Amino acid sequence: MGVWKIAGETPADCGERDVIFALKSTSLVTEASRDDIPVLADIHARCFQRGWSASEFQTLMADRLVQCLVLRRSTFRATDQVAGFVLARAVANEAEILTIGVHPDYRRSGCGRQLMEGLMRKLYGDRIAKLFLEVDASNDPALSLYRDLGFEKVGERKGYYTKADDTPSLALIMQVNLIGAPVKRAKR
Repeated sequence: MGVWKIAGETPADCGERDVIFALKSTSLVTEASRDDIPVLADIHARCFQRGWSASEFQTLMADRLVQCLVLRRSTFRATDQVAGFVLARAVANEAEILTIGVHPDYRRSGCGRQLMEGLMRKLYGDRIAKLFLEVDASNDPALSLYRDLGFEKVGERKGYYTKADDTPSLALIMQVNLIGAPVKRAKR
């Protein structure tokens, strides 16, 4: 007889004989609060070679033109954990993503897509026509996501990023039209 236990986030967390029942995680994209700032700084430090400090996040979030959304995940084991965030600045009818990050424990699980779709819906509701971002040309998972969401390359910045070995890396400037053109939705 096998050991009986409660599964975690997905049925794949334990074998077929080990499951009494599986609990799915729930996700919600919401506006970030001041209480989230230390977690945002921690996630950013895990995602980028030069992470932003809590005081940098506090300064940006105090700017009325900046929006910060977080993805909160809840499971049987944890409630309202910040899995990722996106920070964007909107001026007139255009916006740019300042940074986006997903905690390493939540990568490859759709969190980046949920954040981007949440931001795009919010900006569309605010009548923002275009959304821009810069992405490292070697970041294949991010490029795939952005292309699936309808972003197209509109420029390049040589040496914009620095790799871990201190060599320069190319940034691609990408844009999506939020108003006047349909936003492509990926097949699920």
